[in-house]
Amino acid sequence: MASLHDQIAEEDAGSQPRSWPMALRRAGLLLLVLLLGAVIVGWIQREQIARDLIGEQLQSLDLPVTYEVSEISPERQVLENIVVGDPDHPDLTIERIEVALVYGFGIPEIGRLTVVKPRLFGSYKDGQLSFGSLDKVLFDDSTEEAGFPALDIEMVDGRGLIESDFGPVGLKLDGQGRLDGGFAGKIAAIAPRLDLPECKIGRTTLYGDLTLETEKIIWSGPIRSANVECPQYAGRVNKLDAQARVTLANDFSKVESSTNLKASGLNLYGIVASGLSGDVNFAVADSRIMSTFDLGASSIASDQFTANAFALDGSLRSGTDLADLELRGSASGEGMTPGADIDSQLASLESASRDTLAAPLLAKLRKAVADEVRSTDFAADFTVRQSGALLSLVVPQGTLKGANGTNLLNLSQLQYSQRANAAPRLSGNFRVGGSNLPKIVGRMEREGGGKSLFRLKMEEYAAADSRIAIPEMLLTQNREGAINFAGQVTATGSLPGGYTRGLRLPLNGEWSRSAGLSVWRNCTNIGFDGLAFANLELNSRNVTICPARGSAIVRQSGAGLQIAAGIAQLDLAGTLAGTPIAIKSGPVGVAYPGIATARQLEIALGPQADASSFVISDVLAKFGDGGGDGGAGDIAGEFSGADISLAAIPLDLKETTGVWTYAGGIFQIDDAAFRLVDRQTEVRFEPLEANGASLTLDDNVVTADATLRVPGLGREVSDVAILHNLSTGTGFADLRVDGLRFDDQLLLDQLTPLALGVVANVEGVVTGTGRIDWNSESVSSSGAFSSESLDFAAAFGPVKGASGTVEFTDLISLTTVPNQSVRVASINPGIEVNDGVIGFNLREGVLLDVVGGEWPFMGGTLRLRPVNLNFGVSESRSYILEVTGLDSALFVESLEIGNLAATGIFDGELPIIFSENGDGRIEGGVLQSRAPGGNVSYVGELTYEDLSAIANYTFATLRSLDYLSMSMQMDGALTGDIITRVRFDGVKQGEGTKQNFITRQIADLPIRLNVNIRAPFYRLISTMKSIYDPSTVKDPRSLGLLVDDGTRFVPSGIDPKIPITNPQQELPEILKPEGPAIKPDELSIQTSDSEEVP
Repeated sequence: MASLHDQIAEEDAGSQPRSWPMALRRAGLLLLVLLLGAVIVGWIQREQIARDLIGEQLQSLDLPVTYEVSEISPERQVLENIVVGDPDHPDLTIERIEVALVYGFGIPEIGRLTVVKPRLFGSYKDGQLSFGSLDKVLFDDSTEEAGFPALDIEMVDGRGLIESDFGPVGLKLDGQGRLDGGFAGKIAAIAPRLDLPECKIGRTTLYGDLTLETEKIIWSGPIRSANVECPQYAGRVNKLDAQARVTLANDFSKVESSTNLKASGLNLYGIVASGLSGDVNFAVADSRIMSTFDLGASSIASDQFTANAFALDGSLRSGTDLADLELRGSASGEGMTPGADIDSQLASLESASRDTLAAPLLAKLRKAVADEVRSTDFAADFTVRQSGALLSLVVPQGTLKGANGTNLLNLSQLQYSQRANAAPRLSGNFRVGGSNLPKIVGRMEREGGGKSLFRLKMEEYAAADSRIAIPEMLLTQNREGAINFAGQVTATGSLPGGYTRGLRLPLNGEWSRSAGLSVWRNCTNIGFDGLAFANLELNSRNVTICPARGSAIVRQSGAGLQIAAGIAQLDLAGTLAGTPIAIKSGPVGVAYPGIATARQLEIALGPQADASSFVISDVLAKFGDGGGDGGAGDIAGEFSGADISLAAIPLDLKETTGVWTYAGGIFQIDDAAFRLVDRQTEVRFEPLEANGASLTLDDNVVTADATLRVPGLGREVSDVAILHNLSTGTGFADLRVDGLRFDDQLLLDQLTPLALGVVANVEGVVTGTGRIDWNSESVSSSGAFSSESLDFAAAFGPVKGASGTVEFTDLISLTTVPNQSVRVASINPGIEVNDGVIGFNLREGVLLDVVGGEWPFMGGTLRLRPVNLNFGVSESRSYILEVTGLDSALFVESLEIGNLAATGIFDGELPIIFSENGDGRIEGGVLQSRAPGGNVSYVGELTYEDLSAIANYTFATLRSLDYLSMSMQMDGALTGDIITRVRFDGVKQGEGTKQNFITRQIADLPIRLNVNIRAPFYRLISTMKSIYDPSTVKDPRSLGLLVDDGTRFVPSGIDPKIPITNPQQELPEILKPEGPAIKPDELSIQTSDSEEVP
C-alpha cells in the first residue's frame, strides 16, 4: 500500500505545482483591480470613465467577467451580480462587493472590502485542481513573493463547491480582518460521501476557527466522519471524532498538527476494538516528518486473541523527502487471552491427529493455553527503520506474563531485517515455557559474511504415553537467504494403527528460494526402540535409508513433492499378535510420485522351529497422484514368485502372483494365481491350482476367496472362502465341493496318491463342505462329504454304488467322526455281493479302523471283521471275512451253470493276510457245512477213462453225491495258486446215480471223499463260470491293484508308472464248453493221498 506521502508525491509529479498563498494573493489582486476602478470612478465623479477603466483592467487579466456598477461615491463603491466564466456555468459568482474608501494624504486608499455571498465552483479530477477560467489568474507562474495581500476583507456567507473524483465537497466561510494578519472567521466543510481508492468514507464534516496571522494560518476545531470502510484492509470505523489544531506557514512550507483522536467500532484485519483514543502530534517541514503518538484501544477481540486494553506510544521521524523512516515506541497489552480461533485450530489439529502421538500432546497444549495463557500481560519496546529497500525491526526486550506472573514468553535482542526481493533475516533469543506448556529455548545470532545461526532446543514434552523432544536443531542462513538445518527429533507414542517407542529421526537438509526444500542428502540412520502397527510389534532396530546418487531423499520445489530412497536390506524382528515374526528383504526402493519395489522379501511368522513363511520374489507398488482412482494416498502394485507356508495348515501356496491396491485404508489383492501343494513328506494331496483369487484387508479383518482346480484339466474341486481377524488372531476357511465328478478324465489318484493300491477307476460325483477354524492357540477343522453312487475297483474286487456321507472331525489330518458307515450296492470279488454296509474310522489320513462290514450273501451273511490298518507304515494286515448261512443252492445258481446243482448251508471264515512287503495270502480259510449236510449233483456228461471199480464208483458218485459234512480249507498266495482242500464225510450216492453190486454193498459204509484243487485265487470261484464266459470277471491285476509276480500286493504309495511284471500273462488254458469238463493233464489240481499238499 502506498503511503499518503507517496500518493501526494505521485500527484505532485503528475500535475503543475500549485502555490496556495500565491493563489490567494492573486485572488486579492483580482478584487483590488475591481475596487480600484470603482475608487477612480468615484474620485473623478465619472461613472463611464470608471467602467472603461475597470474593463481595461479585466481585459488585461483576460477574464470573462460580467458585472453591474450599483453605486459609485467618494466613500463607497458597490458592484453587483459579478459573474466570472460562462454565465450558464460560472466559475465564480458574487452577489455584491462593497469597497470602503479611506482618505488620507494623497489619493484615496481602499479600506474594508465586503464580499457578500460569493459562490466558487471548482473540480478535482485525475489529481488536478481547477477553477475554470480563474486558473490563469490563480495558478499563473510568477516570481511574486508568496503571502496574502494586504487587504481588509469581510466575508459574508461565502460558499464553494468542489466536484472531485471522490465525491462533492461543500465549503462555507464567514469572517473578517486583514488577510496579511488579523483575519478571524469560521470555516466549515462537508462531504456526503468520499469514495477514495482504498476506503469509502460516509458523511464527513469539518468546522472550526480560522485565523490568519502574519506568517501562518491556524485552524482548530472538530473533524467528524461516519462509516469509514476500507475493504483492502478489512477495516471499518463506525464513528471517528478528532479535535485538531493545524498550523500552516503562510507559504505552506511547514505544517504542524496536534490531534486528540476518538474512534469507536473499529475493525481492522478481523481485529475489533470498541474504542480507540489518544493524541497524535506531527510536524512537516523541509520534506521531513516528526511525530509523536500515545494511543490506547479498549475491548479488543479477534479470532486469535482478546485483550482488555492495548497501548502504543512512541515517535516517528523521517529523513529528507521521506527517504528514511524511524519508528520508536513501546507496545503493551493487558488481559490478553487466546481467542476462540486458536482453541478451534488446536482442537482441529487434535482431531486430525487422532490415533497419533500428537493427539495427547495437542490436548495437553490446548488445555495449557486455555488455563495459563489467559489474562496475560504483554510489553515490548521496538524500533522499526525503513531506509531505501531495507526494512528492519529491533525488539530489545519483550515479555508475556501469565496471570500468576509466570513468564510465558521472553524475547531479547530480537532483530528482523529484509531487503526487497531478498530472504528475511532474523536474530535474537527467545524462551517459551509454562507449567504445562512446551519449554523451548532458541538463540539466533549472526556471524561474519552475512551468515545467521539459529539454535533451538525443546525439552521432552509428555502427555499420557506420548513424548516428543528436540535435543538440538541448528539452522544456518547465508547472505542469499538459503537455509541449512541439522538436528534430531525423538518421539514416543501412537501412530495411525500402531505405536512407536524411542523413535530417533535425524533431520538435515537445506532450503533456498530458487531450489526449494531438500531433506536427507546422505544416508540416514533411523532408529527406534519399538515400532508397532496393528498387531505387529517390531523390536529395537536401526534402518539406514539412502538417497539416489547426487540427490536428496525428499525434495519439495515448484515441481512438487518428490521422494527417492533406497534400503540395501531389511532385517526386522518382533511379534505379530504375540507370535514371533522376522522380516528380511533384499533391496528396497521408493520413488514418489512413482513406484516402490522390494526384492526377496522373506517373512517368518511363529517360533523358529515351526514358523509360517512368506517368501516373495518381487513386490511392486505404484503411488497415486490424486486424480480419481488411485488418488493421493492410494497405492497399487503387483507381486510375483510368492511362496506361502502356514505352519498351522500343512498346505503351501507356491508360485503366487497377483495385483494389489491400497486405497481408503483398505488393502486388496485381485486376480491372484497360485498352486496349492501338500507340505508333508508323505504327500496326501496332489497340487491344485487357483486363478482369479482375491483378498481384502479392511479394519484388521482379512477376507479371501479362491476356486481350486485340477491342473491341466481345469475341473473345479473346491471353492474356498477365508476370514481372519488380525486383532484377535482368529479366523476360518469354508470349503465347498459342489459336484466333483470322477471319470476317465479325472482319476482319484490325480487328487491323492493315497488312492494308489487301494482303489482305482473311481467314477461318480462327490459333494460336501468343510471348515477350518483357528485362533492364537489352536487349529480345528471339520467337514462332511457325500456321494449318491460311487463306483471303483478295490483289491478285493469291483465296488459299485457306494453311497453315504463321511464326516470329519479333523479335515486337515483326514480324521473322521467315529463309526462312519457307507452303503455299498455291490462288491464282486468273483461272486457279486449286494446291498452291504461298511463301518470305519479314519485317523490322520493313514490309520483306517474298519469296524466291520456286512452284506447279504447267498441266503446268508458275509461279514468283514473289525481290522485296524495303517497305510503310513509297512505292516502286516489281516482281513477276516466271515460267512454265515451260505446257501449252496443259491451259490451255484448265481454261477449260472445249468448242469450243476447243490444243496447245503455253510459257515466259515476267510482270513486274508498281507505282509509288510505287500504279499497277500489266504491262511486257514474254512467253510463248513451245517448238519444234516446236503447234495452235489452234476447232470452233464462225464468223460473219463475206464478205471478201477473204486475209481469208477467215485466218478459215478459225482453224478449225485449226498454228504453229511463238507468242509473246504483254503491256503495260498493271492497272486499265486490257492490250494483248496475239499473233504466230504458221510458220502453216498445220491438219487439218479448208477448202482451195481459193489456200490450197493458199500452204500452203507462211511465214506470220506477228499478233493484237492490248485488254482489262482481270482479264478478259483469263477473257474466253472468262466468255462462258459471268461470275460465276466476282471482280473484286478489288469487294474494295477496286484503285481502278477506271485508275491506282491500293490501297497499305498507305489508309483503306478512302475511297470508290473507280466501284466498280460495269459490265463491257464481251459477246455471249451463243448469239451470234457476237466482240466488238461499239464495242470495238476488233484494230488494223491500220498503226496504232500503244497
